[in-house]
Amino acid sequence: MELLAAADEPSPCEPGFNSCTLLWKITGNEALSLDTGVVLDKIGQVLLIILAASLLRWIVNRSIARIIRQVTAVKGPQPIAELAEKLSASAGRRMEIVGDRSAKRAETLTGVLQHVSGIIIYSIAFMLVLSAFSVNLAPILASAGIAGIAIGFGAQNLVQDYLAGIFILLEDQYGVGDIVDVGDASGTVVDMGLRVTTLRSLDGTLWYVRNGQIMRVGNSSQSWAYVVVDTPLPPNADVDTAGDRIQEVAEAFVEDEAWSDYVLAEPEYLGPVEVTIDEIKVRLGVRTTSDKQWAAGRELRLRINEALREAGIVDPNGTGRIYVPRATAGGDDGAA
Repeated sequence: MELLAAADEPSPCEPGFNSCTLLWKITGNEALSLDTGVVLDKIGQVLLIILAASLLRWIVNRSIARIIRQVTAVKGPQPIAELAEKLSASAGRRMEIVGDRSAKRAETLTGVLQHVSGIIIYSIAFMLVLSAFSVNLAPILASAGIAGIAIGFGAQNLVQDYLAGIFILLEDQYGVGDIVDVGDASGTVVDMGLRVTTLRSLDGTLWYVRNGQIMRVGNSSQSWAYVVVDTPLPPNADVDTAGDRIQEVAEAFVEDEAWSDYVLAEPEYLGPVEVTIDEIKVRLGVRTTSDKQWAAGRELRLRINEALREAGIVDPNGTGRIYVPRATAGGDDGAA
């Protein structure tokens, strides 16, 4: 009966359907309906803002990924007026130098832009949450502007880092997955932001390098690589015999179906490149794709070592002695 009587009384809540009206219809308690209704309405607004921000970020991230993939997949600049014609020559030369890097560039740009868009979206959502609780944003924004000016004067290194990061992205100096040497650190790029580049070195160390401190970059993952295999020989070795064996190994390597797709040019046997009292160093060079340079180098060194063992140049018993077949008058083999 009390509930029915309360239902007949005029509602203390604001007109329209809200939490206060619902609680008033259920409980008939004016204080509970007003206080709890306000709290529930605020919570509902906050949840709606968070849900809208999350949905918007998901849509923006998908849109960024699709747009970047389409833009970076273009193989040449669009023929727009004279500027595009001037840029086409530069783009063509860059394609010849570094090859097709659309996939890695798309991954790097997508990650950075998604990170920036996430910060913007959630910052706006945070301000909307504050406004839902009737917080005056004008003083906060004014203070943030003044603080931003002060920080800008005192954080020149931070600005330098961001500007350097922007130019690294625009010039595509490196991207996620590339193996680079940035001076103080080297390794695989695992993450890249506008301020910091994160590298994973060969020993597993994670390096955080400020973009503004990168003075030069050596990228081992762009276009092709030149694998240099140096083989030390004893000073009394028959260099011609060893060179013949190394050339045979290189030719067999190129003809191997497992490696032929990764070899871009005929191997170059350069002969002796260093002669000391202790050894003669001969060199073999092979141009390969950048993603297989280290694997190709290991495979070539293994095959050259086996070939020299079979030729008797390297002791198969592993005693450390090197047997060197020499073309002497008596036909004897020399040993070192």
